[in-house]
Amino acid sequence: KPSQMTIERAEALNDIDFEWVVKPHDDEAWQRRYEELKQFRARTGHCRVPQRFIENEALGRWVSRQRQEYKLLIEDKPSQMTIERAEALNDIGFEWVVKPDNDEAWQRRYDELKQFRARTGHCRVPQKFTENKALGRWVSRQQREYKLLMEGKPSQMTIERAEALNDIGFEWEATTYR
Repeated sequence: KPSQMTIERAEALNDIDFEWVVKPHDDEAWQRRYEELKQFRARTGHCRVPQRFIENEALGRWVSRQRQEYKLLIEDKPSQMTIERAEALNDIGFEWVVKPDNDEAWQRRYDELKQFRARTGHCRVPQKFTENKALGRWVSRQQREYKLLMEGKPSQMTIERAEALNDIGFEWEATTYR
């Protein structure tokens, strides 16, 4: 269908500073979250905002959403992610793929295990430890992951992690303290 726009109409719109290119409606909101992410990075040295970040829940959800949108973009599917946004995120060291069992989370549980050992004299955390259920599950998972590593199968356990656990007297075989 032919356009109804005439030269006179275009000039009239130009006279009132009409914007011919419309930015995405969420551009300001995106920019605001991006600035929050830069502040987070300045504080922490990284851009790995937890999805359930208590200090700023909206930022945690936004970071997760950027990864989803980027995946759509590279799959050539409809996405809110633009090349410019991806480049801006790359410029501040954004990580597009984050392993679920990252070093930071592992270190946090390891520190909790060391505290448990300091109190009890051992690392035998019951799998259903009511005081810290996540620690009990984590200990059990380390034992499973170590077994996979020893069998030559894919595993989240690394030699460095196994050595760190050995250093504090971790017991790889667990049967009596479930």
